[in-house]
Amino acid sequence: MYFELKDATATILAKSRRHDELCDLPLGLISSDCEAYDIQATAQDALGSTCRGYAIVGTSEMSRRTLGLSKPIYSEIPTSALLVGAKDFRLPPGTIGAQCEFVFTMRRPFPDAGEAIDRDSAADAVLECRPAIGIIGRRTRRVFMGDQPAIADFGLHTATICGDRPGKLSLADLADIEITTFLFKQTVFSAKAASVMDNPLNAVVWLANELSARGKQLKSDDVVATGSCTTVLQVWAGQHLAADFGPLGQLECVFT
Repeated sequence: MYFELKDATATILAKSRRHDELCDLPLGLISSDCEAYDIQATAQDALGSTCRGYAIVGTSEMSRRTLGLSKPIYSEIPTSALLVGAKDFRLPPGTIGAQCEFVFTMRRPFPDAGEAIDRDSAADAVLECRPAIGIIGRRTRRVFMGDQPAIADFGLHTATICGDRPGKLSLADLADIEITTFLFKQTVFSAKAASVMDNPLNAVVWLANELSARGKQLKSDDVVATGSCTTVLQVWAGQHLAADFGPLGQLECVFT
């Protein structure tokens, strides 16, 4: 994609997200991850909302297969798209589906200068972990498969719906949690938290490395949505989705 088209592409993506509209951008012309993340960053600026943290998509093999990704990708979470305790959500055009995930809140910047980026240091930097439902979708009418179109299109992120703060939980036990999802109270899918990169904390490690490579770091109070620990669930208006995260509690949402 020619450089002079990047700003226009980002502006149209931001307008489409702000107004819940679909557009006809040829995102398949994007030639590199670097170009795609540049477009995403410019679109986030054009959106005009402060960053509340980051959402990762494609951290499980099942979700990558569904979304046509070869690897995980990430995007900023605008403050307006982080919903705590929401019981209903209006699905915008272009919705792909819902994913059950974990949301970490950072206790401190990560990594500190000279700090190793690994699971132990990530656990030390995390304040809390909540259950969440992530809504993913596209802003384009035409479906472009592949990493670069998805990265540019806000990393396919639409919204993150967080559950309540849980009671005390040892992060060492996180990978063993079993998540069960229900549509209209009927069990749809179950999976272990370990399906997210073998341990959801590894998603924080992966993101910290990606940001560090771009001269950035996670900040205190940033949230990190880990990506799906179950398959991406196709949802429609009128459906009721509930998810049981065991010791982390339950959350539910009605889609309108």
